[in-house]
Amino acid sequence: MFKIKAVIFDCDGTLVDSESLSARLLRHLLQQHGHALDEATILHYFRGRPYTRFLDDISRHFPRLDQDLFSQQFRQQSLQLLASELETMPGAHALLAALQLPRCIASNGPREKIETSLNSTGLKDYFGEAIISAYEVHAWKPDPALIHHALRLLDVAPADCLLVEDSASGIAAGLAAGVAVAGVHLDAEAAARFAGQISIFPGLPQLAAALGLSTNTGSTR
Repeated sequence: MFKIKAVIFDCDGTLVDSESLSARLLRHLLQQHGHALDEATILHYFRGRPYTRFLDDISRHFPRLDQDLFSQQFRQQSLQLLASELETMPGAHALLAALQLPRCIASNGPREKIETSLNSTGLKDYFGEAIISAYEVHAWKPDPALIHHALRLLDVAPADCLLVEDSASGIAAGLAAGVAVAGVHLDAEAAARFAGQISIFPGLPQLAAALGLSTNTGSTR
């Protein structure tokens, strides 16, 4: 199905289930600041977007929110939460263990968050130092520049590379960069928006099968 020489992976929501943890923490922090917002709405604003844009949107909802204090609390507590409670998305370990191609992470998150997520879930060894953080290259999805940086790191042409993504912004970045895109764990809105433009899979095990990888089907890791 795919004729590729390398794979770029998003991290949050693609390989690790960090977005639900972040939404839970954000809801809790907003409550502490006297504001109420449900996790589904938080995910709508937060998923696949730079934190600063999420904060701008939330601040429009709650103009009296102390942004500096809120952000300080979120950054500190989110790292603790990721280190202690984060889990992989089903099939992540099996896919990465079976994949014999060069790969890297390209994420909108800061490096400390990416590395905390990978280390706490045991995924770091699959990538080593092949990590591109938007904060280091000053380009956030949907800007395709982040994907271009990943392509240079992997030394591969766009036509020979697959991007694995769960968010609309990431998919848009991949399409603009000219790579093949596999969407996993997509919400209904993103699936409808990109239908016919990308390959869509319910999860990583189905993607692994499409890549022709031999994985332990009895494992959900």
